Amino acid sequence: MRKTMFNRLLLSYMPIFFIVVTFTFFVFFQLLSEQIRKETLGANKMLSQQAMRLIDTSLKAIDNRVMTETINNKGLIDFFNNESKQDVYLNISAVNQLNDMISAYPIIDSIYLVRFEDNFVLSNATNDHLGNYKDAPFIRQAMESQGSRKWSGVRSFEQFSVKGSKPVVSLVRGMPFITGEKGLIVVNVSTDYLRRTIADLYNPQASFIRILDASGNALFNDSGSNAQARVFSNSISEYTGWSYHSGLIKGEVFQAVTVLNNVWFMIGIAMIGLGFIWLVFVTRRHSRPFEQLVARLHGNHPALPGRAAKEGGDEFSFLESALETIIEQSNLYQQKHKEDMHLRTRYLFHQLIEGTVDLAPEEWMEESSDVLFSGAPGELVMLVVEMDKYNDFSRQYSARDQNLLKFSLRSVIQELGPEHELKLWAEWTSAFQLSVIVGLGEAGEESESRHPAVMLELFDHVRAWTQDHLKFTVTIGIGKQVAHLSDIGESYKAALNALKHKIALGENRLITSEHIASHGQVEVFSHLNAIRSIVQSFKMLDDEWTSKFDELFGEMKLSLLTKDEIMNLMNYFIYYMGREMAGMPKELLDIWQREGLPKLTETIENCHSLSEMREKTLHVLESLAGVLQEAQDSRLHSGTIREMRKFIEEQFANPNVSLEYLSGQFNINAKYVSKLFKEETGQKFVDFLIDVRLQHAQRLLTETQASVQEVAEQVGYTSAISFGRVFKKVVGCSPSEFREEAARRQSG
Repeated sequence: MRKTMFNRLLLSYMPIFFIVVTFTFFVFFQLLSEQIRKETLGANKMLSQQAMRLIDTSLKAIDNRVMTETINNKGLIDFFNNESKQDVYLNISAVNQLNDMISAYPIIDSIYLVRFEDNFVLSNATNDHLGNYKDAPFIRQAMESQGSRKWSGVRSFEQFSVKGSKPVVSLVRGMPFITGEKGLIVVNVSTDYLRRTIADLYNPQASFIRILDASGNALFNDSGSNAQARVFSNSISEYTGWSYHSGLIKGEVFQAVTVLNNVWFMIGIAMIGLGFIWLVFVTRRHSRPFEQLVARLHGNHPALPGRAAKEGGDEFSFLESALETIIEQSNLYQQKHKEDMHLRTRYLFHQLIEGTVDLAPEEWMEESSDVLFSGAPGELVMLVVEMDKYNDFSRQYSARDQNLLKFSLRSVIQELGPEHELKLWAEWTSAFQLSVIVGLGEAGEESESRHPAVMLELFDHVRAWTQDHLKFTVTIGIGKQVAHLSDIGESYKAALNALKHKIALGENRLITSEHIASHGQVEVFSHLNAIRSIVQSFKMLDDEWTSKFDELFGEMKLSLLTKDEIMNLMNYFIYYMGREMAGMPKELLDIWQREGLPKLTETIENCHSLSEMREKTLHVLESLAGVLQEAQDSRLHSGTIREMRKFIEEQFANPNVSLEYLSGQFNINAKYVSKLFKEETGQKFVDFLIDVRLQHAQRLLTETQASVQEVAEQVGYTSAISFGRVFKKVVGCSPSEFREEAARRQSG
């Protein structure tokens, strides 16, 4: 039935099709013909203007040369001023000047000079009295009309009877140039040469150029005189006043083609009228099925007729309303289904990584039918792709650009998975973290060896691609491999835990559980003593504080601390620094509170890696140390206290070092020494001495096998009991415990 209806419609509308196609061809050829006609007229106009410019340029050049010669050429001036009238040398010189002009402008046919005083005519070929010269009538006419000095129309010029006459145009200029009272210079240009000048501009078999002087006489004969020739362009030279006509040789043929095109157009209009009549006939014949369709819609959708009546009331409005309603309902259903599917898949993803759902294989096959990650999952690995320096990313890009870049990152991951024979399911679980479930396939020897390596290769490629094309970097935490969907939450936690070590291991890389396991983790409190030692050295402005600072960051990197642990250590560093600076003189404390504390806090909070934190905090501390050193140097007794500190650092192993001993060495009262030491360093003498001794004791306990008694004696204590009591009070553990902990760290 459908085939029969199609054939009927095809046969019904076939005449209309042929009419439209035929008319289209007619219109095309009509437009083409019109375009060709316009281009022909334009070409002829350009041809006539080009010929006019070419001839005018040549004639103007001659005119300018003549004007220049009449003003500047001494030979010509002397000829017209010759009083003796018999000076042959001047005549020869003038002839040479004329020949030079002819040589410079080959277009010149001949030149002659007319001297009014004795009616003497001198040309480049002969000389004679005006009454005997062949061109005497033209000369007398030129003498009578001295006000008109321009190119003449075409005329016949004969210099010798044996050569006969030739058509020329002539330029007449007076001598001198302004008054013209002494004579004339007449330049003759052959019209035949002018014809040859423009001959290369056109094809004489198809087109022509006709040049008429001011009197309407043709400068030369051309095919344009043919009766069939038709002029399409007419230009008049402002310089010579000549008319330039151009056109086609067979203009009647062109006109006939134009008329034929108009006839074609009328035929096309007639065919359109016939097509319209046929269209009305066919439409009326095939309107019955539409009427039946409208009747069915009226019966099945009672609400539609009222809506159609509001919009116009005819059957087509009714059909349009019905189709719009059906399409609108279909689109709403599809949109709702798409939104529900997206929300359902995101909800399922979050349930999986949170470990709140446990699906059997059959249930998973049903739930995953609408997501990219469909089919049997097999071995699974959870990855978390975290954007580095997210705060900088948020400040640099608008919300729209951020969403676009995030979409690009997720799309690249989803597209590269199938290329590596991996199943991927990626969802954004936070503003800066994209979580990815990777299906490695069924467990087996080949998958265990091949697919993890392929996965690492894939995501390393994603990392490099992101850096090159999206202009930001990502760090990818990789969880452990699991065999069941119910365990995917554990893999997710492992991936998040791996990212906690990003600050120590560095950004823009892959971090796996193996990376963490290969580094032995050390408890945070083991670094507190190093921090206290750094602060003490810094407070004393000891140069060793920088090396201790570098050692601290080296140990933190080896310890593989998390970001929270590193931030806690640095906050303790700031706290202990503030506590020690509180005991310093007021001006030094003000420097710390004004310059050191704010810069150090801001620097630590904005760092994203351990190396960046070490570099920037070291720069802040070095600047602060310089300011403190300048302030301390300006104090009266700072030099004395520095000498005392140096003395203590050299004599700390002497058990007799005390305030009295120091007083005797520097000839200062013991109580005054204590007061100066406290004011200049912010620390009591005894505390400074204990710090120096315990720093060396820690080094001996770590680097040597000396007994506790031997270590005590080497740092200035005569009793191991007193040494152990002081060591435990300051360090927090006994010397033996400290040695065991140091050995454990070195072996780990």
